[in-house]
Amino acid sequence: MNTIKAHDDHVVHHHHEFLHVQVRYLAVKKPYDDPEAKSSETLATLKHRVLHHFGLVEGDVDGGRKEYVLTYKGEQQTDLSVTLEKLAEGKHRLEMNLIEHFIQG
Repeated sequence: MNTIKAHDDHVVHHHHEFLHVQVRYLAVKKPYDDPEAKSSETLATLKHRVLHHFGLVEGDVDGGRKEYVLTYKGEQQTDLSVTLEKLAEGKHRLEMNLIEHFIQG
């Protein structure tokens, strides 16, 4: 978040229009990297782009189901309607992980 002092010494806050987002997936050495992700983007949209980038698909496989979850600061992000800006809490960089879950069924 940029902070700018106006002429009358009032502080005005501006949000970042873009964030630098990196998502690591343990099975792949190079992370997903987007230095200009829109801060208004939701986790749902980011997850779709990340899965596509790594060539991953959620769904039924081998007697179970594969699901992928984004994590931030060690916490699974289950509310995919959250924006990147809200999750980043004013920071310009967002580093996340993608975790694979296999649900037997």
